[in-house]
Amino acid sequence: MKFELLRHTPGCKKLILIFSGWSTDATIYGDICVDGWDLAVVHDYSDMQFDLYALKGYSTIWLFAWSLGIKAASAVLPSELITGAYAINGTLRPVDDEEGIPVAIYEGTLNNLDKRNLTKFRRRMSPDAETFKSLFDRDFSEDEIESLRTQLASFRTLTYNGNLPWRKVFIADGDKIFPPENMKRSWDKMPVETVEMKGGHYLPIQQIVASVIPDPVKVGGKFHSAIDSYDNHATAQNNIATHLSQLLLDNCEPNPQSLLEIGPFTGMFTRKYLPVLKPEEADFVDLFPIEPFNLAAKENYYCCDAEKWIENTDRIYDMIVSASTIQWFSNIGEFISNCRKHLKPGGVLAISSFVAGNLGELDHYRPAPLHYPSKEDYQKWISANFSGYKIETEEIVMKFSNKRELLMHLKHTGVTAGGNATGTKISLPENFDTLTYRPIYIVAEV
Repeated sequence: MKFELLRHTPGCKKLILIFSGWSTDATIYGDICVDGWDLAVVHDYSDMQFDLYALKGYSTIWLFAWSLGIKAASAVLPSELITGAYAINGTLRPVDDEEGIPVAIYEGTLNNLDKRNLTKFRRRMSPDAETFKSLFDRDFSEDEIESLRTQLASFRTLTYNGNLPWRKVFIADGDKIFPPENMKRSWDKMPVETVEMKGGHYLPIQQIVASVIPDPVKVGGKFHSAIDSYDNHATAQNNIATHLSQLLLDNCEPNPQSLLEIGPFTGMFTRKYLPVLKPEEADFVDLFPIEPFNLAAKENYYCCDAEKWIENTDRIYDMIVSASTIQWFSNIGEFISNCRKHLKPGGVLAISSFVAGNLGELDHYRPAPLHYPSKEDYQKWISANFSGYKIETEEIVMKFSNKRELLMHLKHTGVTAGGNATGTKISLPENFDTLTYRPIYIVAEV
């Protein structure tokens, strides 16, 4: 396997890792650029050896595997290194009459591989003539053809190394390489979200990457634009803030020396707990400037990415709190671990977020809804870092008079930031009138 680092910033700990499709290389991924992330492409499966040292130094790795790259990635990558995995037009059983490319077609491609047939194959994986001409129309030498034949043969006997944390699979309705019905049949056996798309075997990877990696600036901008209307329309969020503050007050001693809040935004949660706890010093970290709360004896404000800030600060706290914010983070497990490092002995972490199924009514109408971890995921992260903890989940069902009222709720609370990162507007049916929030509450002690 060849590993090519296309974008690299010294000290960067986040990596977009692409396992490319057979017969393709890194040249088709040059337009992928996400601020704060490195980009690497694995291709050329002449041998199935991968040097894991190439991933050293990355604490957050999001895998995007396309076509036969799905099987290749699952064969060489340890699951514990991958934060989240996304499959694009392929399966874990790529040579299979029911769950992959039918055996006869696969064998026919292998046995009849030459320049002409390879060109036909690459035309079939292109959604249109323009894509073929711009990305896949090239000559191959006889040596390259022989290498590709060897690679294709090796996938028939490739075995798995472990179960990667697959989050979503993207399936194109016009795929002429992997039958869409076979892909659906294969992935339906696993707890993986399926996103059905229009297109061919090659899908615009840049758009998929942009749709699933939250851009903190864009997300924060959506919420910041709703700052004046948020408190009057965020009924569910207010209920969540009230419940979390009560859990915090019930399980903590007042007058801590130091407290950190992540993502206070309008102060909806802040104003519920701070006057009662009365910390000597309170720090607040948010992406955008916020007005001082003037509720603690001393207050410090930091305008930056909280994930980066908590990783790099040298401050130690009695309490770290956050309400309805960390679902946007790229590595929630690492964030929780970093919080533990910045709490004193006996310190408390109190957070709320959301679990799988949150705003599930919208999922059918959004190209790639935000991935929400399960309650079990949170329990795993918390139990690995804290000696004692309480975890609760809740379901808040909101009924609206009509679709317009529901859409106004989304707009005035900034929740539309969760639709997708591409800016595509969602279209809902006229009778759409229900939203379900699924919050999780955690209070943990060092």
